[in-house]
Amino acid sequence: MKLLSILIILLTSKTFAESAALETVRESDKLIIYSATDLNAIESVLEAFKIQNPQIALEYHEFDTQELDQTIRAESLANQPDVVISSAMDLQVRLVNDGYAQPVLGEAVAALPSWANWRNEVIGFTYEPIVFVYNKKAFQGKTVPLTHESLASVMRNEHDFFIHKVGSYDARRSGIGYLVATQDEVTSSISGRLQESLGRARTKVYGHTAILLDDIASGKLLFGYNLLGSYSLGREKRDSRIGVVIPQDYALVVSRAVFISKQAKHVSNAQRFVNFLISKEGQDVIAKKSELVALFPDIDSLVSQQDVQDQTINFHPIPLGPALMVYLDDSKRRRFIKAWENALLPSSSE
Repeated sequence: MKLLSILIILLTSKTFAESAALETVRESDKLIIYSATDLNAIESVLEAFKIQNPQIALEYHEFDTQELDQTIRAESLANQPDVVISSAMDLQVRLVNDGYAQPVLGEAVAALPSWANWRNEVIGFTYEPIVFVYNKKAFQGKTVPLTHESLASVMRNEHDFFIHKVGSYDARRSGIGYLVATQDEVTSSISGRLQESLGRARTKVYGHTAILLDDIASGKLLFGYNLLGSYSLGREKRDSRIGVVIPQDYALVVSRAVFISKQAKHVSNAQRFVNFLISKEGQDVIAKKSELVALFPDIDSLVSQQDVQDQTINFHPIPLGPALMVYLDDSKRRRFIKAWENALLPSSSE
């Protein structure tokens, strides 16, 4: 547990000890947030909200995406948090569809793009492209693949270079990993071929972006496939060992999704916080001070961070809505995961 000077109470899912500071706060002045967002990435946003609302004591619990979804479903109605945040848009939509949310009120909601708002109950407040990450030293003198097709080809043609040196999310255990893998299949006609190339490279799979980025930076891996752009671009700014590519043929875009619990105990505080996230002030903080990417990003600035010549990119924001639940059907999920394992992790299915 971490207690900041501005009295934000910050908890992780591994630390639930009671805080004396919270005990002195009136119940009406609290705001409980469950989130699958790294604290380092969102802390400046929490601080800015706290400065505007000094009377509110923020309690921030951090989870993995699947762990968050499971926790919400396991909690009794009386113990639900006020606000839920996750990049696993499909899991968020399913929670909302199952009756866990209430409408977000306020004028700012009406200005959201349609793909970032479903029923005014779950809304997106970031614009996070899915990217390739590479070890700069390993790619000295080599051409960095800029498209999914060129990546599939170069992994096939330079097998010895890539073997055991590629990393990606574990679609079986990572909520964001499963979302992106399924959306790849929806978006791209070459997703199957690319998965086979990743399988031949004996791709290593991870549950956490930070560990994956650590291994790319150290050289244990030399390439990362389908990573969250917010965390990757943030790491690139402070670690010269890695480079980030927003793929040019298409770049899936995740919008970190937030909803207010139907059983929220501090509804007015929750409404104030969610409206802050999509307000001009909140978006400015996200864009300038956080490691997230604002919902309406400066695309030229975002793309110009890449160390490549051609800056033409086809962005594909993933829309919030019921279509995201298709791959959450139990039988469809089992079939997808089996095919994913057969292609990407052939040794595990032998």
